[in-house]
Order: sequence, then structure tokens, then C-alpha cells
Amino acid sequence: MPAIETLSLLQGAAARTVAGDVYAFHDPCVLGAYLNILVRATGQAEAFEAACRVRREIDRLDAVFNWRDPTSEISRLNASASWAASLDLFAVVAAAERWRALSDNAISGRLGRLLAAWRNAAMASADAACLAAQIARADVGLDAATRNITRPEPVQFDLDALAKGYIIDRALDAAMTSATGAMVDIGGDIACAGQGPHDGAWQIALPDPLSTFDNARVHGAFTLARGAVATSGCGPRDLHASGKRSATIDPRTGWPVAHRRSATIAARTAMEADALATIALVGNEAAVRASLKASPGAMGRITHPAGVDWLNPDAPHILPISYEETPEPQDDYRSGWPDGWIATVTFTAPPKDMRRAIALRSPYVAVWISDAERKTVRTLLLVGTIKEWQEYNHIWWRLNRGSTEKLLNGRSLSTRGSGTYKVYWDGIDDAGKPVKPGKYTLHVETSRERGEHTHRQLEVDFSTMRLFDAEMPIDPESGGLQVSMSKF
Repeated sequence: MPAIETLSLLQGAAARTVAGDVYAFHDPCVLGAYLNILVRATGQAEAFEAACRVRREIDRLDAVFNWRDPTSEISRLNASASWAASLDLFAVVAAAERWRALSDNAISGRLGRLLAAWRNAAMASADAACLAAQIARADVGLDAATRNITRPEPVQFDLDALAKGYIIDRALDAAMTSATGAMVDIGGDIACAGQGPHDGAWQIALPDPLSTFDNARVHGAFTLARGAVATSGCGPRDLHASGKRSATIDPRTGWPVAHRRSATIAARTAMEADALATIALVGNEAAVRASLKASPGAMGRITHPAGVDWLNPDAPHILPISYEETPEPQDDYRSGWPDGWIATVTFTAPPKDMRRAIALRSPYVAVWISDAERKTVRTLLLVGTIKEWQEYNHIWWRLNRGSTEKLLNGRSLSTRGSGTYKVYWDGIDDAGKPVKPGKYTLHVETSRERGEHTHRQLEVDFSTMRLFDAEMPIDPESGGLQVSMSKF
């Protein structure tokens, strides 16, 4: 994307103040994920300049690490037996080799050829194991004095597991040259520094890591002054090795990780957090312990269907990082529908036409369900965290008077430039009680800061548990909605 278009995308969100002197910037597709930047600065112009520095640094490093681009530096390394690397590329290759040794090959930056084989076709376990063994035995040469990398066959470097964290760290450094505080979030990998909006610190919520939904219950939050949080996981909707494939390959076997588990790590840097999260997901106890020993202050939690295991829980005494668990809900929560039936609701935000208005904000959104008496049953999604603007969704606000503050604090998500939000409903109302099967109405209400307002409805029949799909087509002002019923 040309630099001028990149800066325009950032400028479109530049005026949104999150809290006091904290400004938010968004881009829906950066490194294949969603970019969220929060900047604390003396004014909007200073914040915008810091955000532009972040984006320029991301673009610079994408030209180094993007193996999908045949002109990138890593692509040229992969086409050479020997390569004199840049400071950035050498640093990440060296870190990948170090983490590979520490973790007994639970993480590897060498898996390009193996990952390509999985992308092209399903592999037999014996073939995957054979290729993985060849890659593990290969002798990669690193000369720190000359930054020369010797690449033997069959090694093809794919540094995605670490490069995104490295890019986030460098982008954060770029922001802090003019900001008093900043947070950079790319696809859920987050690094922050300086003065945050929560009593001078940054607070990063941890939703249920085994869920893929935007309205998953929050389990707790990390609070940190300078540091990073990363999550690596195999959740309930991953495709596994029993005829399918998952997103994470075990470098030791060449086979997809099939266990249902998620690891969230807080550490000094995003690259370190990325590495430790992957090791905690893939590796055995010895590998995880050895890696944590080499990472002073790192802490985290592994979530699995049987519960939670803590990693290095005393780390907050070393680093200024703490974690607070969210109390379990006190109401009698139970699924309203039998046998794991859920309704998946996907909201697509209306596209932002930068040519029409460069300062056009994404709308504030309320998505909720009402019964036959038009009474609100469940608020599924609130997009936009500022109460004063959410009030302009006056239909939702009026129907929920008395509980709006609680719903806003517990369910609001930050606005996205052109985002897609996926939530679920399992027949539970806002009080945590099951509702009766029947006909319900899905509502989508949007309001923009310049006064545009829309309210659309979709009638849905939940009388019986069955597979079905329903759709509210995308509208330029109000977005679109898709609803499907399925077994979880």
C-alpha cells in the first residue's frame, strides 16, 4: 500500500480520543491482522505523528520479513546458500535459533518448507516426521561479526512466530520517540510503554482464550507499565490432524498440534512473549521451564478444558506486571439450548470511504435480541466505548435504561475501521438465565459522530434446534449481519 494511503487510513481515526490525552488509530489489515495503536501525547497532532512513525516502521520491517513477497529480504535469504543479513533479519534469525535450542525444538524459524508442504496438500505423518527431522538436523551457520547466515538445505526460514513480535517492539520504540505512552496491538499481540490510561499503567484484558468470539467472557487482565502480552492457542474451532490440519505445527514431529490448549504470556518484549507462548503451547514441561528460566520476569497461564495452569506466577515481583482474575458470575448461568446448539452472529461494519470524508469515524453499534413483546433479551455486541456517543443509539439505550453502564463497561469493543465482529448466543438472557425457544428479533443500530443513524431488524425463528442461515445484506451506513445456527 502506498505511504500516502497508509497515512490517510490512520488519519481517518486520528481524532478519536479514548481517555483524556490518549488517542486511538486503526488499520483493518496490517501483517494480515488488525492494527490498533493507542498513543498518549500532548495533542492530536503529536499523537498522529507517533502513529505514523509506527506504521512506517511496520512497513519497513514487512519488507524484511514477509516471505510471501519475493522481493523481501527473507525471500532473498531463502534463495541463497549464504547471505549477509541486515541488522533486523540477523537479530530475528539468531533469536529463533536461540529459542529453538532452549526449547529443545519446540519452536523453530526453519519450517518454511514444511509449512509450504502443508499448505499445498495434506501430508502423511511419516513424510512430515521425516522432513521435520531433516530440518532439525541441518546446520545453520551464524556469524555475528559479519551478520552472515549460512542456509543449508532443506531449511527455508519462516520467522512469523517471532517476526511479528519483533516488528511490534520496534514500532513501539518508534512511537515512544514523541509520545509519553503508547500501545501497539497487531492481531492480539500487544506491547506497551510509558504512561497508560489506567493509573499510569496499561491494562490488557484476557477473554476466554479457547473461544473465537468477540463476546467471550473476560477471564482477567494483565496490568503492566512496560512489557508485552501474546497468546498462542489451539481452540475448539481449529481443524486438527485427524484428516484436517490446524494452524500450529510441532517442529519435532512435523505434525499439527492437536490438543485443545491456549497459552498467554506476559514478558519484557513482544518477541519474547511470542516465543514463550508458542513454546508453552507446543513444548513439554522441561522445555517450558528451561525457556522461562532464560526470561526473567515472564509469567503466563495455560488454559485447557480441565482448567488453568500458571507459569512462573511469582514473576510480578521481578517485572512490573500483574494479573487479576475476573470473578466468576454469581448468577445461575447455564446454556439455554440443549446439545451445544448456538447461534453465530457475524456483524460486518459499514465500509469507510476515505475519499468521501477523511475524518469519517466508524459508527457506534449496538446489536441485540428482543422477544415477541419487543423486550431486550440479550445485548450481544456494543462497538464503541465512549458512553456519550453510544447514547445516540437511542433505541437500544432507551430499552436498556438502568443497565446501560454495566453493559457498556462489560461488553464494549473499540471501533474498527472496516471490521468484522463475530459473537454467539446460546439462549441466555442478560441476567444469565435461559430463555424459551421461539421467534426473536435481531436488531442492529448504528450512529456516527456526525449524526447519521440507522436501525435495522432481522426476524429469526429459534423455535427448534436446526441448521439454518439468515442474512441482513450489507448497507453502506449500517453494515450487514449474518446469523447461522449450528452445534458447537
